[in-house]
Amino acid sequence: MEKKMFMQGGRVGRKEAWSYCMGIYGQNLACAFMMNWFMIFCTDVLYVDGIIVGLVLGVARVWDSVNDPVIGTVIDRHRFKNGEKFRPLLRATPIVIGIIIVMLFTDWGFQGDMPKAIYILIFYLAYDMVFTVQDVSMWSMTSVMTDVPAEREKVSQWGRIVAAFGFGMVGMFPTVMDALMQQGVEKKTIYFGGAVVFGIGGMLISMLSAKANERIKATEETTAATFKENLKMLFENKIVMLVLLGNILNGLSLTVPAAYFFEHKVTATLFGQEFGGLTIMTMFYAFSYMFTGAGMFFTTMLSKKLGGMRNVLVAANVLTVVMRVTAFFVGFEGNRIWISMILFGIGSIPGSMFGIARTALWGDSIDYMEWKTGKRAEAITFAAQTFCDKIANALNTVIAGALLTFLAYDAEAIAAGAPLSDAFNTWIWPLFMLGPAIGAALYIVPLLFIKYPKELKDQVTKELKERRGAC
Repeated sequence: MEKKMFMQGGRVGRKEAWSYCMGIYGQNLACAFMMNWFMIFCTDVLYVDGIIVGLVLGVARVWDSVNDPVIGTVIDRHRFKNGEKFRPLLRATPIVIGIIIVMLFTDWGFQGDMPKAIYILIFYLAYDMVFTVQDVSMWSMTSVMTDVPAEREKVSQWGRIVAAFGFGMVGMFPTVMDALMQQGVEKKTIYFGGAVVFGIGGMLISMLSAKANERIKATEETTAATFKENLKMLFENKIVMLVLLGNILNGLSLTVPAAYFFEHKVTATLFGQEFGGLTIMTMFYAFSYMFTGAGMFFTTMLSKKLGGMRNVLVAANVLTVVMRVTAFFVGFEGNRIWISMILFGIGSIPGSMFGIARTALWGDSIDYMEWKTGKRAEAITFAAQTFCDKIANALNTVIAGALLTFLAYDAEAIAAGAPLSDAFNTWIWPLFMLGPAIGAALYIVPLLFIKYPKELKDQVTKELKERRGAC
């Protein structure tokens, strides 16, 4: 019998939990800035054609996603001298990530799309790979901080709440950009400053996650599975496979980054004051994060009411579809944008529940596979999460790049005074509001096939405790 060495984990201390969550907050400052603004930086500052940006970033994300299971296996098979797998990596990776982000948001003066594309590809690949190491380690921590599912759900819930605040803070960037551009500051300077603040600053904060403890540890004999064995375990984990499929289907959303819509199509008045599109974008997302935060607090309670986190995910995605379709028919012209903002905010509640529910399901699946096989594979399981996220993001990015070309979007010509194309004027609103609704609807289908009732979950938890206590 394989020898196992566990520190039985019960409650996670408040100080430890908040250090871990603040680390997630810092990580999401950097991640949100990259996700929301790098493509726009490439088209509007570097003047790279949209379809080229989409293809380059799509290729980078696909390649990086392929590496995720490999990186997860390496992390699972390696232990540092104290038996830990994750904490040392959470200390080592942030500075590297921050520096790369600043380099990506720097205009080096390259001429022509090809040199720019090569530079973007090389450094984006470097960013994605190092970020993967940090991200896999960060979220794998939730499965080793405690062996109590309720505590794990609590840590995941607060982690996602704090992560949303990170995204919300980056949501202030458009207003800052609008104000600085009115003062004559160049866009490239604004983006560089944003990279320093959110990239390096966020990564420094993310190092706080290393203060969390790894309580569930195993000897090398227990966890040193091969890459092939890990993949076999992963494919046998039906919960993970179905959630993965849902994420990938969600990547088929026909949409483009919101800034293209707000900057060029939105103006409105409120209390007699006129607001520009980028400022309204900040208000739009700040309002939505209010609903997002509220939803997070009720996720665990809702899970109990609905019979599990799977049902939370289904309900959340249904609400997303309903609210976005309703907002689409309301429209955005003039002050109708404020009504759409309210509907968008309500439809944002699922985003908060989504992250918490998925992470909790992931942790449950790790316990389930240990119950079935006697092996834990935290890193590769959470690497599978980043894998499917990156595949979905790759699909989103390639589609967005192709859509920008379809919309005949030419940032350089627009900056010189050229009008927006008829295609852009016609399709940007449906793409912004309905595109994500398509992804949410597709995401629901695989979820309906997940079967992990409370009775089985309780049995798994009980028997694992007994096994660990006997070792």
